[in-house]
Amino acid sequence: MSAWLHWAARSALVGNVAWNLAGTVLPLAVGLVTIPLLLAALGIERFGLLSLIWILTGYFGLLDLGMSRALTKLVAENAGSAADTTLARDVWTGLGAMSAVGLAGALVLGAAANWLARALLNIPESMQTETVRAIWFLVPSIPVTIAAAGLRGVMEGLHLFRLANLIRMPLAALTFLAPLAVALITPDLALISASLLGVRILGLIAHWVACVRALPALARPQLPDSGVARLLLGFGGWLTVTNVVGPLMTYLDRFVVGAVADMAAVAHYATPYDLVTKLLLVPFALSGVLFPVFSGALQHGTAAPAALMTRSLAAVFAVIFPVVVVMVAFAREGMGLWLGDEFASHSYRVLQWLAAGVLVNAMAQVPFAYLQSAGRPDWIAKLHLAELPLYVAVLWWLLGTVGIVGAAIAWTGRVVVDAIVLLRMARAFVPAGGRTIPPRLVFAVLLGMAALIEVALLESPLARGGLALLSAVALPALVWRLIGRGPAVE
Repeated sequence: MSAWLHWAARSALVGNVAWNLAGTVLPLAVGLVTIPLLLAALGIERFGLLSLIWILTGYFGLLDLGMSRALTKLVAENAGSAADTTLARDVWTGLGAMSAVGLAGALVLGAAANWLARALLNIPESMQTETVRAIWFLVPSIPVTIAAAGLRGVMEGLHLFRLANLIRMPLAALTFLAPLAVALITPDLALISASLLGVRILGLIAHWVACVRALPALARPQLPDSGVARLLLGFGGWLTVTNVVGPLMTYLDRFVVGAVADMAAVAHYATPYDLVTKLLLVPFALSGVLFPVFSGALQHGTAAPAALMTRSLAAVFAVIFPVVVVMVAFAREGMGLWLGDEFASHSYRVLQWLAAGVLVNAMAQVPFAYLQSAGRPDWIAKLHLAELPLYVAVLWWLLGTVGIVGAAIAWTGRVVVDAIVLLRMARAFVPAGGRTIPPRLVFAVLLGMAALIEVALLESPLARGGLALLSAVALPALVWRLIGRGPAVE
């Protein structure tokens, strides 16, 4: 029976990860096809602004006080043990708090619209009014996006990963397709922004219907419970700091590029960034499933969560490294085929540096989830607060010295430091008898980085391709053979 339970637990985990991964494939494919069409329809400056619109929507959507994550944890711990009306009250309490902060974020963005368009960014005067109107259409999308994130957190707490991703996939595709449909008629950014608002509203409705079907008591509004609110805010408070500072460091580089250089430089930097960071959707899919698994396993004080963390690190490396090494090997040729040789000449080195950083950042998502499950989101937040001023200083200096390649170097350097510190922090919560991060994993990652450097420096496409292929096959196989075996969870 024990062996059957282990198999069932592992199968459920793999199945949930698979659905989360499926939710990443369609948006990536749609983005690859539509971005060149959007660039052609809008021109490079409007496309740069559209990139910033996507960033603003995503950033303000993360200002949820950590409540979506807290709701996932609360629902997962109480589903089946608490009455439906009690669980519905808890959900309404979380959604109420999230909606309040969403409205506050909307007011901030609305008040800053003119300053953003006319003072902060180097936007041509002829496009400033249009940009202000576009930002105004973003304002109502903020509370809508935050409420939808809370409902998705409820679905994940109920382990409805399949349904959540069946909703996510078409909505993510529409994030690209709706702007393209408008751009083929008119390049007006305000109308494009309005189409994105429509997609967000559609997503909120879909998540609400799914949650009500799973938890019918949710259909009846409930008064908030102050005790539950304190519980959720206690867990989510430090997550809020992470949700503000973490994305700020993620998106800051493109705003600094826009302030120091111009919108063309933003497009040359943001396009390879948006491409390569799509790979992070893979570890995000894994960490979203690992979070409740780690939370439950750590409560039992066994060595299983530490073993699962090691195996997860190996799995992320095995999946991400082959893609990264091929990207680095053929960055210039691939960007040239996709967006033209002139665009590629400005962007391919950016892509190479960012790809190396994404590999490290992908692995860092595992200890990130582990620390949150251990109840220490405050450690992560304090780390990000310490990193922020140093990162800004290095980013500004390297951008002025090396240009947008310098911005990519600064981003990659930051995520490497972040990963090292997170792994060291996670070791403090490895139960007695659990495995810490094996030195052979560190050696494999360093070997992978050496391979990326060598591939980037080789002149011959044939030599680059050969080394990339050899590394893509040999290194993941070696890592998985050495440390990828072991139990899942107990």
